[in-house]
Amino acid sequence: MHTGERLPLKQRITFGKFQNIDMRVAHIISAPVADGTTRPSRLITLECGHLGTFTSVAQFMLVPEEQLVGRKVVICANLGPRDIGAYTSQVLVMGVPHPDSPVGQDQAYPLFVDDLAAPGDPIY
Repeated sequence: MHTGERLPLKQRITFGKFQNIDMRVAHIISAPVADGTTRPSRLITLECGHLGTFTSVAQFMLVPEEQLVGRKVVICANLGPRDIGAYTSQVLVMGVPHPDSPVGQDQAYPLFVDDLAAPGDPIY
């Protein structure tokens, strides 16, 4: 998906189903290149306060590592792990399409959170 692409709304869900999605604030500890993935990605290490530390494989290659490390982002914490290449992605870092994403990739820009939010805080 590229910026400007018009997609219809997805099927409506109930508020109860939405409440099953566990979105949290996470602090990015590191974001090196994840070698060996099908699409260029980073291996993001996230600190989530009382919930612990998680990893995520994310297509954030168009965002320099120094612009990621130290920032707070929105994650979905309860999707279950996914194997991506040699890595296990434990959580999903939420993002929006990066306007410079090459065709065939879903390079993204993460949803950053204000510094006042604490790692592990719920998103609602």
